[in-house]
Amino acid sequence: MRVILDVNVWISALLWGGVPGKTLRLARNQQINVFASERLFIK
Repeated sequence: MRVILDVNVWISALLWGGVPGKTLRLARNQQINVFASERLFIK
């Protein structure tokens, strides 16, 4: 499954967990593929 995450999901996952946290765990376990805009990672 391909999933696109925005900044709000990343922040929620890191601070509070919940469903966004579960999404990151799925990505970490390679059960889903996460896509994000390259602009999120530009300094």
